[in-house]
Amino acid sequence: MRTRLKILLILTALLLGWPQTILRLESLIAPDFQPVALVAYSALLGLCLVGMFSAAFIPVAAVRWGFALFISIAGILVETYQSSVEDHMPYDAFISMINASGSLHEAWGQYAGSIVIGGVQALLLLLGIGLSTHRAGRAHSKKLIAAPLLILLVLAGILFIRGGDGARGLPPGYTGAAYSLLYGYERSTDVVAPRGPVRLPLVRPLNGDGDIVLLVDESISGQYLDINSDRGIYSGLKAPGKGVAVHNFGLAVSIAHCSAAVNYTLRHGGTRDDYVRINGTMPSIWSYARKAGLETVYIDVPRTDRIFNNMMDEAEAKGIDRWLQFDDVPIQRRDHAAADALAGLLNDRKRQFIYVQKIGAHFPIHDKYPDAYMRYRPALPRGQFLNISDTGDRTGFSGSRESWVRYRNAYRNTLLWNVGAFFDRLLGEADLADSTIIYLADHGQNLHERGGTGVVTHCSPDPKPEEGLVPLVVLQSADPARRSGGIDWDAAAAQGRNRTSHFQVFPTLLELMGYDPQAVQAIYGSDLRRVDETAPFAFNYQFNARLGRPPSWKTIDLDQIVWPPEGDFAPVSAARGGQAAAAPPPSRARAATGTK
Repeated sequence: MRTRLKILLILTALLLGWPQTILRLESLIAPDFQPVALVAYSALLGLCLVGMFSAAFIPVAAVRWGFALFISIAGILVETYQSSVEDHMPYDAFISMINASGSLHEAWGQYAGSIVIGGVQALLLLLGIGLSTHRAGRAHSKKLIAAPLLILLVLAGILFIRGGDGARGLPPGYTGAAYSLLYGYERSTDVVAPRGPVRLPLVRPLNGDGDIVLLVDESISGQYLDINSDRGIYSGLKAPGKGVAVHNFGLAVSIAHCSAAVNYTLRHGGTRDDYVRINGTMPSIWSYARKAGLETVYIDVPRTDRIFNNMMDEAEAKGIDRWLQFDDVPIQRRDHAAADALAGLLNDRKRQFIYVQKIGAHFPIHDKYPDAYMRYRPALPRGQFLNISDTGDRTGFSGSRESWVRYRNAYRNTLLWNVGAFFDRLLGEADLADSTIIYLADHGQNLHERGGTGVVTHCSPDPKPEEGLVPLVVLQSADPARRSGGIDWDAAAAQGRNRTSHFQVFPTLLELMGYDPQAVQAIYGSDLRRVDETAPFAFNYQFNARLGRPPSWKTIDLDQIVWPPEGDFAPVSAARGGQAAAAPPPSRARAATGTK
């Protein structure tokens, strides 16, 4: 009876993770039959099943329960991810979840359903393997102990050879356990030098007495804004009013198409060719700012209770003098609370480096804007996500073509509020004297403008080019006598329009702080004042490339990108904040001549 119960529990646990197995089999059978791959996958799946069932009958209780606990806990991560995104969990996503462990306190509110599925599966597997059969040990007990462990090592070895790939459709417990072994191997064999001190020479305070601000928005596609299209959504930047000069670099390419990778690199200066070493061992932007005599301020809008975000840790946080969050502010109002806080810092006459992490337009966008800003309809239903800043859970969103029309309209409404109204508020309150604000987004969005179905907007394993297209704008005082010296931003924006990348931001910030430009660029590459003709217009979609595997780059041809469909909504008023849909601006080649 106990044996039957154990088998039933294991089979039930496996059935909960069966959808990915079915999808894997379907991909190998249709539309193109792949017999060799099908045989290889079937053999690997069979090995994993043999490993689980043989582990259930290990007579040594401590070994049996230890193995059961290991693969059960590892499987929770995999099954939670796969239930949330309805797709296979690759190794780099496993690494991303480990890096995002500082946000675990919010996980239940955002992924409760997926966590329950993963937890139930883990509990069934734990009991199915761990429970005793009350049978005495036999001569073949050593073989039973060896079998599941050897199979796990074989799977981990295959994944190692393939750079982390190859676990699609396998049982979540074995996949998570193999990923854990690979992660442990990397942590134990990587040679990570201690983060070094600032060694670059300071030559002059380029930015005078003003502030330096890096304003990082979330999930903003550059092609949706009016600064890049005559019929784009109101941004508050096209004609900001008296006292503000806006230098528009047009469409820029992001570092990657996931928030953590981008923000971590923006804070540490990783280059296209050397981001792993630089991000891991060189000084942070906070250290450079402090060395240059600036107070460091971090305005963290999405998170509360001093929880780390985007791969920040305690060691990095020690470089921050003031860390501002908005624990008691409703999510819909937080970007505007950040505008007030930033305006106050710009007006306080202290020299500061300020890094602002906005909420922007990350999913869910159903409730990111007030009712008065619902100018594009039909939009997504409201009221379900008022207390969630960002999530990967797509519950209630089908991903059909019709639902994407509603999504794009809700996205437009969100831009009106969290970009357009945000900048109206900020620039109406702030004095930009001697200060420089660099505004960009962490990554763009694939809002399925091509008409396809699905639920993923970014971080996809096979990304669309729009996932890496972001706005990039520099703001200063319109009075030349009150601007920081050293950079002709009009010339820089004309030269770099539709040709710049995130990688040029970090060296620009250091030069604004007063570090020697030649020394800066020798380590960190070109700044925003010049275009690196040798750098491809491409973003990294394999940022967490592991085990010697090189990163993968997605090249963007601006003549081939898709612009927001005009047929999503009925025409709306052309009054402020109510523009019609976006239309394509000049191609990259034309824009590079300086045409605005």
